[in-house]
Amino acid sequence: EDWFESNKDAFIDIFLKKADLSIVNKWLLIHGYSPVSEQTPYQTKRGSLSTDNSTPSSPNDKNDVFFDSRHHRTNSKKYLRQDFAKSKRKNIFRTCEPTMCSAEATTESRRNSLKEMRMFRSLPPNSVNMLSILIQSRVRLPRYPSKDIDIKKDLRMNNEREFFQEIVKDISNDLDLRSLSQKIVANISVLVDGDAGSVFVVEGRGTAKPSLVSKLFDVHSGTHILPTSVGDGSITVPWGKGIIGHVAETGDTVSLTDASLDPRYNDDVDKITGYRTDTLLCMPIHNADDEVVAVAQVINKAGAQEGFSKEDEKLLGTYLTFCGIAIHNAQIFEAYSKEYERNKALLEVVHDLFEEQTSVENVILKIMQRAQSLLKCERCSVLLRDGSSETSFKKVFDLAYPLRNGQNCQSSDNMSNYQLGNKIAELVLVTGETINIADAHQDSRFDPNSDGESGFHTRSILCKPIRNRDNQTIGVAQVMNRIDGHSFDDHDDQLFEAFTIFCGLGINNCLLYEEIAVASAKQMVALEVLSYHGTVTAEDVVKLKSRKVADADDWKLDSFNFNDFSLTSDDMLLAAVRIFKDLGFKRTFRIDTEMLCRWILTVRKNYRNVAYHNWRHAFNVCQFMFATLKMSGVRRHISDKESLALVVACLCHDLDHRGTNNAFQQKTSSALAQLYGTKATLEHHHFNHAVMILNSESHNIFGNFNSEEYSEVINLLKDAILATDLSRHIQVRDKFFAMVDSGMKNWDDRESRDILRSILMTTCDVAAITKPWEIQRKVADLVMTEFFDQGDKERNELKIQPQACMDREKQDELPKLQLGWIDGICLPLYKALSNLDASFKPLFDGVLKNRSCWEVLDAERLAKDAAMHTEV
Repeated sequence: EDWFESNKDAFIDIFLKKADLSIVNKWLLIHGYSPVSEQTPYQTKRGSLSTDNSTPSSPNDKNDVFFDSRHHRTNSKKYLRQDFAKSKRKNIFRTCEPTMCSAEATTESRRNSLKEMRMFRSLPPNSVNMLSILIQSRVRLPRYPSKDIDIKKDLRMNNEREFFQEIVKDISNDLDLRSLSQKIVANISVLVDGDAGSVFVVEGRGTAKPSLVSKLFDVHSGTHILPTSVGDGSITVPWGKGIIGHVAETGDTVSLTDASLDPRYNDDVDKITGYRTDTLLCMPIHNADDEVVAVAQVINKAGAQEGFSKEDEKLLGTYLTFCGIAIHNAQIFEAYSKEYERNKALLEVVHDLFEEQTSVENVILKIMQRAQSLLKCERCSVLLRDGSSETSFKKVFDLAYPLRNGQNCQSSDNMSNYQLGNKIAELVLVTGETINIADAHQDSRFDPNSDGESGFHTRSILCKPIRNRDNQTIGVAQVMNRIDGHSFDDHDDQLFEAFTIFCGLGINNCLLYEEIAVASAKQMVALEVLSYHGTVTAEDVVKLKSRKVADADDWKLDSFNFNDFSLTSDDMLLAAVRIFKDLGFKRTFRIDTEMLCRWILTVRKNYRNVAYHNWRHAFNVCQFMFATLKMSGVRRHISDKESLALVVACLCHDLDHRGTNNAFQQKTSSALAQLYGTKATLEHHHFNHAVMILNSESHNIFGNFNSEEYSEVINLLKDAILATDLSRHIQVRDKFFAMVDSGMKNWDDRESRDILRSILMTTCDVAAITKPWEIQRKVADLVMTEFFDQGDKERNELKIQPQACMDREKQDELPKLQLGWIDGICLPLYKALSNLDASFKPLFDGVLKNRSCWEVLDAERLAKDAAMHTEV
């Protein structure tokens, strides 16, 4: 304001650019002038005054006045009479304001109005069809043109009977509550010579907290009010509070000669506005069932200090009878309109369900947005049930109003982030029954602490279960706090029931879509696998079975210093048979030799010809596991079935590896990523491929187990293969390190054995780092070859920059990368193992030796780079 005071030119310029007619009318009314009509400045000549319906110039007009005339008030009664005469000749069935003043526009408007009236008259004469055509075709009822208040005053002075008929006609066909209230306020003020008036309509009937709402509140009404922040500017009066609330509750008439002396009167508004309320007449408005539907109030009888007379009460009561009929009709129309909008919203929800079926999150968000918009509530939440628990939720969707920081939807997998009304939600989840709470803090089922520190205050809650196609409760939906302050009524309950049904259908459709997508991905993967791999022939099995299997000592299978490249591919087959024999698996689990040979041959067949993650790597990991079980004391902590699962997992842990990592599967959205997701994608594929081989004819080396033992060993196999994912290793290694540091000796409980098996799988998978330098360097080159191939694909096919370890242009940084790998993963692992069992000490020493070699190479690289920099 200070800035505008010192920059008046800027203020005037902004006003001229931004102000509309409603703002101009507000200024005129505040300063005691009449408002202007919506016409151009050049249409204000004699005879061009508008006589259209007295409706607000803007739907958002919130002026505290009794009426909003669109007539110009002139000083000449001649022009006023001409204006009145013109209004008699105008089409009373006009449904919109004319955009032009030409004769052609008037004729066209009249024709359109008559067309609408013909359609209106062709319907059967009942209210249902009348309302249906109004809603469906959006044709407004023909309205009787409302006259200017001065005309009404003159008419009342000249012919009171004609005036009464006029004000009855004025409200007879108006089905808009705001416009109707405006007319009633203006008419009752003229009818009993009041200075001001107000009409409060009853809302929330049948609920625990009904109230009275004024669509156009007059500042002179002087009643006990509760300031509210309703979006349309309405004022709410509590039921039974103040004079208006008392009249609504009792149905009695209140007439006061000095309002300030009545204890029910509240003069806060008078103090603010400087207006003094003396006389007051307040009467109920009844419908045909004698129910109070509204309260009318007139203030300050003109020229009568004794107040409103009994004749005024009788006259006003007679007119309010017609007002009750008009308000009742308007409420019916409003209810039909709301029902139409609700049905339209439900149809839009159905459209959303069929439009979006790929994401549960998107479907739920759209339904929540529709529900919150239609129910007009402050918060809407959907909580999806955790399948492993009867009373907990796995995912929460929370939609808050108004927007906070530009974001109004929050999704969380952690229930600790969500507290609002969760006790109620849990109760609905358990019972499957709807809970509707009008006052949350007065209900024992509501936890007052659940509002937490979010600043949100829960008043009312409507919570319903979400069911699937099998009528099972899969989640809970709840809405909180109607914006208008009322509690949720039966209409809200029915509408929200429909939304929960649609929510259940939407979730079900998404799950079905996901099942179809998974099935399709499985088919793609199966076809791809079958097209590449084949089964071994019977001749290959007989040939392998007939060959002599050398002793483990001949091949140094039980040594940690085994040369990874010393055996041929066929020799590795025989060595694998030897491992099964020496560990006692053939005898203990009665594994047939021919079946074992066939299974080993098929496993080899199902490894691809990639640089590193091939059959040789699988066998080397298996050999290291064999040496670990033979040379260390860990076998005394694990059972024979666990040992069998570990050896089988070593041979199968990289089945059908494509030479690319999990991140690549995610980047390319491969069939594997679609089938198994983005966590341990390849590891899940390796396990499923191993199970597929076991399920093939004459391949099930676990065939002699009973159902419980078979299920147990399959789960052990899965855990072992998934443990080769380094992200899982990082999750469990801290627990393992803590156990070792604490000097733990007893590893017999289930959790400890699970951690130990996981650590052993990683130990064997990365064991090349412990081998002599020649082997370690060769293995590192093979790994980098595979990495560089993936990096080339990312650069050429995906058009992205690969990571440094996969960038062929940075291959001279290999020593630096290896040092990071050793320090981050290998040294901590083998140090802990050496502390656990002294037999692992040579492995730790081997890592240190290899690290020294890589450190020398890295120093040479740095020296070379420094020399090149000096030359430059």
